[in-house]
Amino acid sequence: MDFSCSICDRSFSSQDALQQHTRDSPAHLPAFPCDACDRSFGSQESFDQHMRDSPAHNPRFGCDACDRSFRSQDSLDQHMRDSPAHARRFECETCDRFFDSESALEQHMRDAPAHAPAAFDCESCDRSFARQESLDQHMRDSPRHRQNVATPLDMFFRSFPLFNYDPSLPPATSYASLGRHMGWRRGQSESREAWQDYQDALRRELRMWYGQEDDLTAWHALCRAVGITPLPDTCARCESAARRTHVNIVDLIEWGRSNREEPVHRFNTVQELRDYTARTRKIFRNNMDGEDGNVVLRHLLRKIFRGNL
Repeated sequence: MDFSCSICDRSFSSQDALQQHTRDSPAHLPAFPCDACDRSFGSQESFDQHMRDSPAHNPRFGCDACDRSFRSQDSLDQHMRDSPAHARRFECETCDRFFDSESALEQHMRDAPAHAPAAFDCESCDRSFARQESLDQHMRDSPRHRQNVATPLDMFFRSFPLFNYDPSLPPATSYASLGRHMGWRRGQSESREAWQDYQDALRRELRMWYGQEDDLTAWHALCRAVGITPLPDTCARCESAARRTHVNIVDLIEWGRSNREEPVHRFNTVQELRDYTARTRKIFRNNMDGEDGNVVLRHLLRKIFRGNL
């Protein structure tokens, strides 16, 4: 009788021999396959050991940005914290540059020429200014841009057609000449009316050259007129610099009308200003209420004389 092993294609003379073969032959040992590796193991322990130790079966924690893998989540987290490739970057899209901190980016935005405020150009003079206010001031003050238009004082003096008016003369000089030309006497109604009209023209002229107290351009015009340099960069600083300045208001108007660079005379005390005003008759009547927002009237007007003038 033939006792065959179909797996090995072998025959044995007895059942005992076949059983011995089945027990001992490696071909009949139980196999524990690893499908992923296409390998088999003779015991469960060997298979388990393979699954634990083989790199093919270790869980991997990948960093897609670096194309690297790590054996644990902790290792990956450490990599994400420490690697320069993953440090937080602050980008300036305009310059295509990166910075390590937000403060460094802000410093760059403040200082880099590429981020300087837009220039405000005066095409006629081929000059650029950092702010619109500076350009406006230039357009207003530069002799090159001053239009030949009649100011309130010009219109007042030209309302007397027979009077030979010279706009280049100081307003006080022109008014004194007008009084002599018209033969006015103190106390006459015609003289009082003319004086009132002259004072009204002075007030309008003052507002034309020096605007409102919340306007930095107006403050800069005043600071230039009284010789404050360098120009303060805020209205509050301008006010602080000009607060104790004593100047004649008519002198300020004359400075605005002229093209001269030198500032008006500044007096050390109100008494010095009072004496100068009385001597030159450069009188600006102080009858303005406290609500006027003009930068000069709010901060430089002084009480010079008592009573009406």
